[in-house]
Amino acid sequence: MPLYDAVDWAAGPLGPPEDWDETLRGALALALTTRFPVTLIWGPEHVLVYNAAYAEIIEDKHPHALGGRCAEVFPEAWPVIGPMLADVMAGGGPTWTEDVRMPLVRRGGRSEECFFTYSYSPVTAPDGRVAGVLDITAETTRQVVDRRRLALLAQLTDRLSDLEDAEALPAAAMPVLRSARHDLVDPALLAPDDPLAPLDRDLVVEEVVEEAAEGGVEAGAGRRHRVLLRLPGVLPRAQRPVLVTGVDPEVPVDRVLLEFLVLVAGVLGTALERARAHAVERASGQLARSMSEALQRDLLTPLPQPDHVQLAARYQPAASELAVGGDWYDAFTTSDGGTSFVVGDVSGHDAGAAVAMAQVRNVLRGVGHALDEPPAAVLDALDRAMRDLAVGALATAVLARLEDDEHGDEGTGGHRVRWANAGHLPPVLVHPDGRVELLQRRSDLLLGLSTGAARRDHEVPLPAGATFLLVTDGLVERRGAHLSDGLAWLRRTVERLARAGATVEELLDGLLAEVGPDVEDDVALLAVRAHPRDRPRPPEAGPEVGPDELLRGEVGAG
Repeated sequence: MPLYDAVDWAAGPLGPPEDWDETLRGALALALTTRFPVTLIWGPEHVLVYNAAYAEIIEDKHPHALGGRCAEVFPEAWPVIGPMLADVMAGGGPTWTEDVRMPLVRRGGRSEECFFTYSYSPVTAPDGRVAGVLDITAETTRQVVDRRRLALLAQLTDRLSDLEDAEALPAAAMPVLRSARHDLVDPALLAPDDPLAPLDRDLVVEEVVEEAAEGGVEAGAGRRHRVLLRLPGVLPRAQRPVLVTGVDPEVPVDRVLLEFLVLVAGVLGTALERARAHAVERASGQLARSMSEALQRDLLTPLPQPDHVQLAARYQPAASELAVGGDWYDAFTTSDGGTSFVVGDVSGHDAGAAVAMAQVRNVLRGVGHALDEPPAAVLDALDRAMRDLAVGALATAVLARLEDDEHGDEGTGGHRVRWANAGHLPPVLVHPDGRVELLQRRSDLLLGLSTGAARRDHEVPLPAGATFLLVTDGLVERRGAHLSDGLAWLRRTVERLARAGATVEELLDGLLAEVGPDVEDDVALLAVRAHPRDRPRPPEAGPEVGPDELLRGEVGAG
């Protein structure tokens, strides 16, 4: 076959193919008939004989690796694989190694970070001796690196979840970022006007020549890459800090790395925007407060009231001088007659946040009404629209859709809620018996990052008497307290009110009464309660309200 014809086997340790013994021929026939990457490491000199799939893994090392000695072909990996091979050849039995980090020189002479899962199995000759080793290999670099980077994003998000002082962002974030030594080398946050900060771009990749120990640049000195990213936010580019990080020479500067770094910058930018909220509130005047509150109230439209389902909502502005909020709730009828509802939070606490909230809310209404798709697909479309329409904001949201439950009891309930979570607080499910459950499913990325990452739908039955509750972080976040404490408080309080027999309206009013009027952030709440279908709609639920009644203005706001 062409893979082997160009090799001068006679000049190598194995000799011409016609002289190969039956053990080698049989093992090679097995390797050549599979599309899985397989190599034979043969004889005391560990000569490589492999198939086409293995050639694709080692890239530039092929074709000279074919018929070569393993130690000479893979000197960078030999400290790892050499002892393992020796043990198998000595009769130590087969091995299995999973996700081993093994730098490999295979493109342009540059060592790069690689991970492999592989098994070494002895190939035994008729006389019982181990003639060679069968190496079955799978490269797992992408999976391992993706898991590592996702773990870092989760850790960073958790570390910054209760950040309240913008000046403390570097001290809070840098220990986490510096722990990711394979993905970020000497990361730092630069001031917006730092000489290194790019003026006209949000992302810059530079090549840096490393200096010799004496301070001069020697011929052939190492070259490394440096990436600079402006943090996203509502401020103009020139007023936003810059994340700068070196790149490990073994990590390729490709689209995957840059998208990861953009996500890191997004987490930092979101935390910074949240931390600046109180300072912006104190610095803004009463006029901005009145304007933003009026805008917010105008956007909180009356709610539809589907058959045997009751929707209720509340909005409470922050107590500070600037009540601008990016928090909102909404519910609307879709083109197929269904009901969708949402609670969301646009980052920032100034007039720009209220304007951005209005944009996001209105675009979501249009997209959600037009698309007969599950919530995850609607949020994907919203993300694309925010990018294309240049809505310069980051937002969290839970979008849900009320559906008939084909497996439920048609007489007493028969509803389901399907939802998608874009970095927002988890929904709360109040069971008919008063038990409360935080629906802590895995949430997806914030809106506005435009990464193209897939979003997921979740669903839960909503039997008669059950309530599906959405809240924004202003209800549960408190200065100096961890978010988990706020969520625990929410669960306890909702359960106490539910077991006391609170109606939907009483449940929302009770929550706002518990936090009082002096909340640090605005609060949006929306609850959906299912009523039995085999009974009249209860008086406290009010009349059924559809699109026609909403159009004629025959109902008040929720």
